[in-house]
Amino acid sequence: MFFNGYVMIQHLWLELSALLVFIFILNRSKVFRQSVMHDNASLFGKLLMSIAFGMIGVFGTYWGIPVVNGMPDINAFGNTFNTYLGSTHIDGIANTRAVGVIVGGLIGGPVVGTVAGLIAGAHRILALATFSSVVSGGITLAQGIVAGMIHQQIKNKKEQWRYGMVVGLVLEALHMLFLYMLGDPADRAVRLVYAITPAMLITNSIGVAAFIGILEAGYREKERTEALAAKIALNIANKTMSFLRAGLNEQSAHEAANIIYQTVDQLGAVAITSRERVLAFVGASKIINDNHAITESIAQVLETGEYGVYQKKEDIGCSDNACPLASQVIVPLKDDGKVVGSLVLYRLSENSISLFETELACGLAKLISTQIEISKGERQAKLLASAEVKALQAQINPHFLFNALNTIGYYCRKQPETAKRLIFHLGNYYRSNLAGNDTFVTLRKEIQCVDDYVKIEMARFEGRLTVDYQIEPECDAVVPPLILQPLVENAIKHGINPKEDGGNIRIIGKHKDGIVELTVEDDGVGINPDLISKVLEYDPSRKSIGLSNVHSRLISIYGPDNGLRIESKENVGTRISLMIPQERRL
Repeated sequence: MFFNGYVMIQHLWLELSALLVFIFILNRSKVFRQSVMHDNASLFGKLLMSIAFGMIGVFGTYWGIPVVNGMPDINAFGNTFNTYLGSTHIDGIANTRAVGVIVGGLIGGPVVGTVAGLIAGAHRILALATFSSVVSGGITLAQGIVAGMIHQQIKNKKEQWRYGMVVGLVLEALHMLFLYMLGDPADRAVRLVYAITPAMLITNSIGVAAFIGILEAGYREKERTEALAAKIALNIANKTMSFLRAGLNEQSAHEAANIIYQTVDQLGAVAITSRERVLAFVGASKIINDNHAITESIAQVLETGEYGVYQKKEDIGCSDNACPLASQVIVPLKDDGKVVGSLVLYRLSENSISLFETELACGLAKLISTQIEISKGERQAKLLASAEVKALQAQINPHFLFNALNTIGYYCRKQPETAKRLIFHLGNYYRSNLAGNDTFVTLRKEIQCVDDYVKIEMARFEGRLTVDYQIEPECDAVVPPLILQPLVENAIKHGINPKEDGGNIRIIGKHKDGIVELTVEDDGVGINPDLISKVLEYDPSRKSIGLSNVHSRLISIYGPDNGLRIESKENVGTRISLMIPQERRL
């Protein structure tokens, strides 16, 4: 009996070896791997997996060893179907049917496990009639269902082959138990279970573990490929970032395509297109550059918004013998979800676009798309900042000009020299504002603009206003334009003007640890505590937008923690401060 068990194990292992070779080859199939490696596989993918695992179970039955009177019929090994079709005198079959069904459930989930079990189980019942056919077929279906239910518990585990071995051992042990309990006649069932249990428990549990191990090796290979592609993509993104900040145009596209072509080995060419034309093409020869426009394959990707892989010369629109390109992967470039162009990677031989090129192209396209969106955001931010400065200029200029002209007119009659100086300051002030600088200015220039404004206001107040500058020499930062003048105007208009005897303003600049702190202090009437928080809020109905405008610009440039800070006490005065990093230079 020991010899018979040994022979049975030996032949089942030979069968299992052939099965694992078949599985290894199947796992190299792109369609099978894509179906198996996606937990949310499509209905077609699940159907394909179900049929594949079910047929593996069927092959396991065909290549089994018939058992007659508790003894393996070695002469029938590998020829079960032809020898025993319709026969009822054999007890059963020692087989590896459970391997495909259990792995199908563990890898593919309940649907795949159930359908695979149904295929292999129905075949066992209908094609090979023995006294144990119905019981064995039903148990096969149950194994697929149970394995599918276990799928959720192990799908995120590492080294799933260990769990597969345990599940395979347990389910095969239950197979033997139910065959022993439900087999009729009982004596034949006992004889069959006694003969096949050691061989099937050992072989099938190891077979499940080996099967899953092969699939896991495929997962790890995919992960390594994705990791390498991601590393290269990030390296390329870092090199192309400065060019793509200008958006997607011929110059930025050419620089990006050239970097990709030089960084990635064995590429035949790289192209970047808009929706209408090729923006850049870097490749093996000028013939390619002259002849490649928006081909049908590129147009299809631009239309569908889904990447495409084309492995034949005729499919990529390169049938000319002078063109060395033979295959391509095309990935759409998107801006805010809309397709704005495409990235195309070419290879020089057919069927040579591998998983690596596909993952790399998809990764690069996402990064380039992100850069396009960022560049769009940066351009919009610049336009917004420009609009905010112009809105502030539009508010300040007419109001200030009216008061300044009245003041100058007053002094023209009484103090012509003073009027002359005021005209000089007014000219400087408007020269600075009408220059239209909406980016950054030096702090010195901003202080000069404030001083021109203050000189005119001091003349208007006729000695009731004094302004003291306390700017440390180390404060050499650059600042957004019109960042101090609205603060000084607010201090004069709402702090000093309501006081009959006027008041004093201090403009302070301090430097510490690379930060310039600018402060405007007044000893005016102060602000009601209930109104302080509302002063910086944007209100379209409010006529004066000075402080809220400065506050919002500071936040947009330097971050949410770098707006204006207001401290005020009624009848004591107000202090408004802001922080400017000193790292920026003109």
